[in-house]
Amino acid sequence: MPRKKSVRPKLFKSSSATKSTMKRLGDTLVQKTLDAGMDAARGALPNDTSVVRKPKYLQVTEKRMNKLGIIDLKPYFMRSSKKKRTKSGGWYLTVPISIKKKDMSRRMYDQLRLESVSPSTQKTVISDYLYDRRRVSESSALNYKPKSNNVTKTRTGKNRHSYIAYRTVTDKSPASSWVINRDKVNKGDQSKTFVKNVDRLMKWKMKNGWS
Repeated sequence: MPRKKSVRPKLFKSSSATKSTMKRLGDTLVQKTLDAGMDAARGALPNDTSVVRKPKYLQVTEKRMNKLGIIDLKPYFMRSSKKKRTKSGGWYLTVPISIKKKDMSRRMYDQLRLESVSPSTQKTVISDYLYDRRRVSESSALNYKPKSNNVTKTRTGKNRHSYIAYRTVTDKSPASSWVINRDKVNKGDQSKTFVKNVDRLMKWKMKNGWS
C-alpha cells in the first residue's frame, strides 16, 4: 500500500506565513480578551450604567494627537488639589492665564495701554480683541468660542503692568474648551482622513466621556 505523502500545513510553509497566521491568532485572542473584559465590566455595574470601548481607529487618532502635542487640559484640572466642589457634586477651578505683550494684537495692546491703573491696584477690562491671535483647527469639533473677554490689568511698578485673564473650568465645560495646539489639526500638515477622524473622536468623547 503506497505511503501517503504528508501535507505540510500552510501555517508552516514559510516563515512569513507563520508570522502572519500567528499575528491573526494573537489579534483574535486580544479581541476576545477585550470583549470578555467589557462583558465582565458590564456585569459588575448597575443596570443603568453602560461601558463603551473606544474603537481602535479612534484610539490610534488620539495617540497621534498626543504626539502632535494636541492635549486636553480638562482632565488635569479635574485632578488638581485646588479645584472646588459644587453643591450638586460637580467641580470647578479658576485658572489664571498670564498674557504677555508680545502675544497681544496691536489693537488689544493699544486698548489696554489707555486704561489707567493706580499703583498696586488692578482693573478689569473688557476687550473685544482678546482673541485676535487665537488659532483654530480645521476640525470643527475641536474649535470653541470663549465666553469671556475680561482681562485684569494690574500696575506692578512704574510704567509696568501685568495682564491676566481669569477663566473657570468645570465638570460641565465642553470637551473642546481646553484643548491646546488645536491648530495642528489641519489639512495642510495632516491628511483629510485624520481631520475627519479627529471630528469623530471629539463627537465620541462628547457622548461617552473623555477617558
